[in-house]
Amino acid sequence: MKYEQGTSITESYPWGIYVKARVLCPDGRVRTTKRIAATADTFFSIPASVTVQGKTVSGYVTFDDDTVKFVPYKYGKNGGIFNAKP
Repeated sequence: MKYEQGTSITESYPWGIYVKARVLCPDGRVRTTKRIAATADTFFSIPASVTVQGKTVSGYVTFDDDTVKFVPYKYGKNGGIFNAKP
């Protein structure tokens, strides 16, 4: 299913298992998920990870105003990579 800003989420049917997603990251770039959980862990989030500067950042995928967004786990190993200055 396609959303705004070039984001999308792909499901495998008939069970609706998540396969991949294109997500809007906190730095404003749209990235493809490296991993995404088969099902959501809560009504609002799906565990996932993306690659940023060659490093894996764990977090979750959520939906906000017709956009698929990635939210990094703040205290994960690479959680502060979006706050780091280049």
